[in-house]
Amino acid sequence: MNKTNETKESQAPVIHQHMENCQVFNGPISGCVFAMPGANVTQHTHEQEAPACEPDTDIVAQLKPMFFGSEADARSFLTSVQGMKPTQITALVSKLVKERKLSDLSCHRDLYKVLNDCGIYTRTESNWNAQL
Repeated sequence: MNKTNETKESQAPVIHQHMENCQVFNGPISGCVFAMPGANVTQHTHEQEAPACEPDTDIVAQLKPMFFGSEADARSFLTSVQGMKPTQITALVSKLVKERKLSDLSCHRDLYKVLNDCGIYTRTESNWNAQL
């Protein structure tokens, strides 16, 4: 057996039964949950950790009243903020308020809540308010 085959075989996981309630596992471990028999286990995955955000059309519907009913402005805003840094987002919000495209009354908690719930703006609400 050559060295390449030995390496491949040694990396393969091996499970041995050891006594009644114990298994010995030798090999690389990834995405495993370890628990005692009879334990209730909840496995957390990246999908579960993702923000609870609705599809873009629902986000636009939530933003639309804040943009004085303009779906085009709401959609443009949502497209613009994707991938922006938090300070860039708040700068854009301030600009839109000055241009009267975004309601001054809605730009605080209402807008923050929509953007935060969808993971677009991840900083705190106090940070949001201080930037505006």
